Amino acid sequence: MKKRGLIFTASTGGGHNQAAHSLKEQLSNHDLDFYVVDTFKENSKFLEMMIEDGYSFLANYTPKLYGEIYRFSGYKTTNRQLKKLFKLMLKKKLLTYIEHYDPSIIISTHPIFVHIIAELKREGLTKAVCLSVVTDLGVHRFYVHESIDAYITGSKITNHQLKKLGIPDNRLFDYGIPVKEEFYKKSDAHRRDFSPFTILLMGGSMGSRKLYKTLDALTKIESPISIQVVCGNNKMVKQAIETHFSNPPSHIKIDVFGFISNVHELMDQADILISKPGGLTLTEAINKHLPIVVPFYIDGQEAENTEILASEGIGLYVKSLEQLPVTIENFINEPERLIQLKNNMKVMSSNYSVDKIGYLCHELMA
Repeated sequence: MKKRGLIFTASTGGGHNQAAHSLKEQLSNHDLDFYVVDTFKENSKFLEMMIEDGYSFLANYTPKLYGEIYRFSGYKTTNRQLKKLFKLMLKKKLLTYIEHYDPSIIISTHPIFVHIIAELKREGLTKAVCLSVVTDLGVHRFYVHESIDAYITGSKITNHQLKKLGIPDNRLFDYGIPVKEEFYKKSDAHRRDFSPFTILLMGGSMGSRKLYKTLDALTKIESPISIQVVCGNNKMVKQAIETHFSNPPSHIKIDVFGFISNVHELMDQADILISKPGGLTLTEAINKHLPIVVPFYIDGQEAENTEILASEGIGLYVKSLEQLPVTIENFINEPERLIQLKNNMKVMSSNYSVDKIGYLCHELMA
C-alpha cells in the first residue's frame, strides 16, 4: 500500500513547481502517493497577487529592488517576524490539507512553507516526516528550522551554509534539486568533437528580455557556431529575435524556439549553456554535464547560484556582454577548459538521485 504525502509549493518562478511535480511523478515508483498543493493559488488570491505576481514583477522590472528585499528578509530579526506573519496567515490553510490527507510525509519545495510545516510538527499537530527541498544552491534563512527531519540540497556548499545556520550534518543530503526524469538519463547523443561549436541560449520559463542583447553579442563571434535560442513563454522576445536575426552572418546558424518540452535533447546537442542561473536550470545542466556561462541574473538567489557555480568550477560569469564573444572563442580554441568543467559536473552530479530521496523518505518513516 502506498504511503500518502503532501508537497507544498508556489509559483514564484517555475522552479518550485517543477521540483514538486518531478518528485510526485518519480517517487510514485517508491510507493509514495503525493498530492501537490500550489499553496497561494489554491488558497489566497491576495497572497497569490502579493507574492507570486509581486515576484514576477520585481524580478523582471526592478531586479535590484528584488535583491534588496531578498537580502533584507534574510536578516535574523526581520526573518523571524516574517516567519511569524506567514505562519499566522497560512497555518490554518496548511493544517486543513494535513487533516484531510493525513500524510505520512510532508515536503516543501518553497522556503516560505518550511517554517509552517515544521511548527505544525513541533506543536504536535502532525506526526508526518517533514522534508525541505532547497531549490537553489544558496540558502535563505526561510529554509531553517530545527524540526525539519531532512534537507535535500544541490551541493556540499549548500550543506555547509545550512550547517552554519545550525542544521546538523546528519540531516543534510546533497541528492540534487529534483528535476524531470529525462535529465538524469545519459544520452548516446552527447557531442564529442565540438564542431560546429553549439550554444544553447536560454532565459528561464518566463523568457528574459536580455536574451535579445545576449544573442546580438554572440553574433560577434568569428568562429563557425550554431545557436539554439529558447525564449520560453515570452512571445514578444521570440518575435523580436526572429525578426532581427532572420539573416545572421553566414558562419552562424540560429534556431529559435518558444516554450518547449525537449530541453533535455537540446542540452545533449549543445557544447555550452548560456542562461540565467535558476536552480532547476543549473541542476538540469549539471546532470547533463553541460558547462554554464551566466551573462545575466536576477539579484538575490540567482546571484548566490552564480557565485557557487563559479566556485565549484562548473561554469563562469561574464560581467559584461562585451566579454561574451571572447569567452566563447576561448572555449572554442581551448576545448580542454570545457572538458574540465564537464568533469567537475560529473563529480558534482554523481550523488544526484530522486531514487535516493525515495529511499530516504522510507528510512525516515520507518
